[in-house]
Order: sequence, then structure tokens, then C-alpha cells
Amino acid sequence: MPELTSGSIDDLLCQAEERLLSRHSGSNLTTFSTVGLIYDAPKAKIKEEHLSVRQSQISMALTAKKNITAGSDWFDLPKTDLTPEFKREWQLLRMRGLLDPKHQKKALRANAPEYSQVGEVIAGPTDFYSSRLTRKERKNTILKEVTDTVDKTKLQTKYAGIQRDKASGKKAFYKKLVSQRRKRQN
Repeated sequence: MPELTSGSIDDLLCQAEERLLSRHSGSNLTTFSTVGLIYDAPKAKIKEEHLSVRQSQISMALTAKKNITAGSDWFDLPKTDLTPEFKREWQLLRMRGLLDPKHQKKALRANAPEYSQVGEVIAGPTDFYSSRLTRKERKNTILKEVTDTVDKTKLQTKYAGIQRDKASGKKAFYKKLVSQRRKRQN
């Protein structure tokens, strides 16, 4: 079987089109002009691998920049870099309601935002000394900062209450229940 190239395929299509036109020429059907439809392909072999549509470098650079940042309306906020530290801090921010349930905050979505940036707030020279944090008060991570501000006695009493409730279902609770049954039977 001979190899099919783009030139030979075009020749075969032209021959098939001519055969179709010759069949319908004897019938009473209306005919359509196909002057502009027939394409004379060159006989030279053209390899399809080498044919490609060229994209301008400017448009590719714009689409690459568009995907990396949120756009000029959002001050070119960069795409979120999902490091393990960022994931941990995002999870902590989502669970901040557990540390202080009385302090109501808007719930955050489960997934990290597509575009975000983590930074450090630096106190300006116009801030007074009373509003600045000292070096001892500054923490390295959000976790340390949040756990430092939480009322620890409230958490300890809550934890002790949960443990007391859990312990009530153990052996002492069961013995108390059995003794009450015996009293009812007597």
C-alpha cells in the first residue's frame, strides 16, 4: 500500500469530488458551483510535523503573567505558594474559633486562596512606643502569637471538665449504676 501524504490525500479528495459531480450532472437536480471549493494541492511532499502555527511572544508573556498574578486591579498579588508552613498557619487561622469561642470571627474557606501573600507588619517610626511590641512580645509564627494571647486558665478548666465527663463513664459510673439497680430490686 503506498504511503499517504498530505499531497496524495488532497489528490484523492479532488478525484472523489469530480466523480460526485459527474454522477449528478445527468440528473435533474440543481447543481452548485464548486469553483472556489476545489483546491489544487502541490505535488511536493510536505511533512506535517514541521508545520505549526506561530504564537507571538508578547501574547505568551501576557498569558504567563496573567496566571502568575491576580492582575493590576489587585496590585499584582502573586499566586499562593503552598508551603507546609503556610498550610499549617492557614489551618490555624481557620480553627481560631476553637481557642476563643466567645470572640466571633468570619469563617474562612477550607482551601487556601488562589492569590495571597504572607508578610510581616513593620511598625512605622510614627507609632508611639506604647503601640509597638517589644522583642520579647514578638513571636516568630502565627501559632506562637495566637497561643500567647489565649486565656490558658479557661482552656485548662474546659479540658478538665471534658476529662471529668469521660471518666464518669468508666468503672465508677458502672458500679454506681449497678448499685442503684440492686436498691430498686430490694
